[in-house]
Amino acid sequence: MPQYLKFLIVMMLAVGLSACGSAARKAQPVTQSVTGAENVSAKQLDHEKTDSSEVVDESKEEELAALEYEIAPLQPEIDDDPEKLLGIDAQQLVEMLGEPSLIRSESPAEIWQYSTKSCVLDLVLYDSKTTYIEARDEEVRPMDSRLCLRTLLLSRENW
Repeated sequence: MPQYLKFLIVMMLAVGLSACGSAARKAQPVTQSVTGAENVSAKQLDHEKTDSSEVVDESKEEELAALEYEIAPLQPEIDDDPEKLLGIDAQQLVEMLGEPSLIRSESPAEIWQYSTKSCVLDLVLYDSKTTYIEARDEEVRPMDSRLCLRTLLLSRENW
């Protein structure tokens, strides 16, 4: 095969492949998210893009101003660290969590059980001091004790 034909084929392949790559880059969607917390008007966006003194249609500004954002209710501030329960006595435990749903005595220990719809929190007390914490879900699988304590504290708050 003559040299110029090889060169021509290689050039056509190179141009074709480069066109495929640029088409793939052009085809990727560009997304931009604007949250309710941002306070940017259409006029500010327009000036940033064009850097000119064009006036934005008044009806568009009114339309943007009329948009309302729904804000999700915030979870109340709750100290749900299970470590804070370790070392406290029975009286402090009742003040924080209320009366347990079950107390089981296994001398020299007591197991205090607190139940919610989604979990059970077991606290082991030796000499009337909390020494161990364990949580499980409604299917008796171990779970994060922080999450269970938070659920328990929130349910007590709603009483």
